[in-house]
Amino acid sequence: MDANGNGTGSPQRRGWLVGPVGSTVRIVFVYAVVAGAWILASDMLSRAWTVDPDLLTTVAIAKGVLFVVVTSALLFVQIRGDLMRLQASGDRLRESERRFRRVVDVSPVPMTMSDADGNVTLTNEAFVKLLGYTQDDIPTVSEWWPKAYPDPEVRRRMVDAWSSETERSAKSDDAFTPMEARIRCKDGTERVMLLSSASLDSASSEQVVVFYDITEREQAEEAVLRSNERLEQVLKSVIVLIGKVVEARDPYTQGHEEGVARIGRLIAEEMGLPADVVEGVEVAGLVHDVGKLGIPAEILTKPGKLGEVEYELIREHSQQGYDILKDIDFDWPVAESVLQHHERMDGSGYPSGLAGDGISVTARILMVADVIEAMAAHRPYRPALGLDAAMDEITGHPEKYDQQVVSACVRLHEAGRIEV
Repeated sequence: MDANGNGTGSPQRRGWLVGPVGSTVRIVFVYAVVAGAWILASDMLSRAWTVDPDLLTTVAIAKGVLFVVVTSALLFVQIRGDLMRLQASGDRLRESERRFRRVVDVSPVPMTMSDADGNVTLTNEAFVKLLGYTQDDIPTVSEWWPKAYPDPEVRRRMVDAWSSETERSAKSDDAFTPMEARIRCKDGTERVMLLSSASLDSASSEQVVVFYDITEREQAEEAVLRSNERLEQVLKSVIVLIGKVVEARDPYTQGHEEGVARIGRLIAEEMGLPADVVEGVEVAGLVHDVGKLGIPAEILTKPGKLGEVEYELIREHSQQGYDILKDIDFDWPVAESVLQHHERMDGSGYPSGLAGDGISVTARILMVADVIEAMAAHRPYRPALGLDAAMDEITGHPEKYDQQVVSACVRLHEAGRIEV
């Protein structure tokens, strides 16, 4: 057999003498041959034997009777043979159908069968065991729908989808595309099933519907999803905690991490970035200054201007933050974004002097959000400069900041959506 289950041997020859037409032709042929031979032979023998008219009449009558008897016997033998072959074929067909029904009935996969009139002709044991409906419960397909789908709107959509796919499959001679459905069982519970359908053969109007139970798979997927959601919440809680630890060492920047994360998220959403990128911006914002854990607290809280050495120590926090986060398997490029959030588009930033496309989109958003939040808030070495001054900074230096990010930030500011 080939990959499609078809035989690969020589095709069986089917001539014009096969089937009912062939049987009729054979009967007519036998009748014609016997009749012709009989008439020809009997006439020749009659004339050779006698010329007496009375005797010829008697012979003709006898000949006709004998012809009827002989041809009737031959036709009986021919027709009887054809009827026996037809009966044997019918017996084999009924036996094949009986075996098929038995296979369906004992199959561990739930199945039903229905005829062209919509009568359910079989519900196998697995179907009854899983869904609870016997053939008496659903004698017709029309009685099956309201039991399986009590909600009228759900039932309407399912019937339409099923009819459409059945029609498409029949017209295109393609396999039925399995459909997922939530079915109400007889006891009131629900099972998630994958349904498929097929005709017994091209000449049959009887349909077999197969029900694959995927309830446990769906439940497992939902459990994994809930678990992932819980893990994400735990991760976010830990990330927020890290930010608070940083802020605890530098009370003047209290709320800075969350502020940068909030503004960064707003900008990313305004730019129309994908949801996972927006999420990554928020997470990176919550820990963007984690590297300050390695900087002495007296430098972080110094009220006056920093010395050159102290400023260089401050500048190291981006690299230190990257070193802390790089081995954590985030779903987003958090460590890279933390490393780059003090870079500038013209290459004037730190720690690597990256420029243009060398800086990630997340870092470009964070650098703007960081400037906005930092300038608008109070610092130990200066009072708060305000939101307007922060907006002047990012709009007045197009060489430093990504202009798409700046434009999104300006729109948010004009709409009154940025708060610090």
